[in-house]
Amino acid sequence: MTTLTLEIENPSILTHLKAVLKAIHGVKILSVNDAEVDANDAVEQPNAVTLVAMKEAEEGNDAGVVCVDSLESFMDSMN
Repeated sequence: MTTLTLEIENPSILTHLKAVLKAIHGVKILSVNDAEVDANDAVEQPNAVTLVAMKEAEEGNDAGVVCVDSLESFMDSMN
């Protein structure tokens, strides 16, 4: 399992990206730090495996650069 952390300042990009991610099988949105986000968009508590992956990401073992210019470029950058 790989965890990806994104910081997105533009609310319209965040809305679009959430819709794209929800359409991808096997991708789960763990949390969104945005007061206007629906409660259904976030899981309350990550499981143990996710917590380990989050720690790895914090230590610099992340998925790398992800391109979100389009769905195709996003999917290509995940490989």
